Amino acid sequence: MSRPWVALLSFALASSLLAGCGSGGTRVEGTVTLDGAPVDGGSISFHPEGGEGKPGGTEIKAGKYAIEGDKGLAPGKYKVVILWQKKTGKEVPNKSDPGTTMDETKQVIPMRYNSKSELTADIKSGTNSGVNFDLKSGGPIGAGASDVGRTKAVGD
Repeated sequence: MSRPWVALLSFALASSLLAGCGSGGTRVEGTVTLDGAPVDGGSISFHPEGGEGKPGGTEIKAGKYAIEGDKGLAPGKYKVVILWQKKTGKEVPNKSDPGTTMDETKQVIPMRYNSKSELTADIKSGTNSGVNFDLKSGGPIGAGASDVGRTKAVGD
């Protein structure tokens, strides 16, 4: 390959890589509380309504979350799913490593915020600050992300 082609291909590759940098995309940030207390160690995910588009999500730390623009959330309406496998303070046998124990966790977020979520968010282009969720306890609590019943929920 001649030098001009190598230079042209190198420039094209560098340009395409830099095109994704610096623009920021659509950023989503906010808080999540349960009965006024910050959710710490849970997760939040945004699923495009109508099933078109790419979902995105992140961990909730000390009641706060932020999904950076480079994570691919496009502007539009989303169903929001929030999960929190909270530690119970008990140790249980670790099924994936016999002879050891691990912290027992239980889902504490009611199903109306995850497997049967009623939460929605309308995401705009640019930065979406203050996309907050003040959850209330009460009602059925599912087992986890898919609510398939592999683990017991609080109250079972």
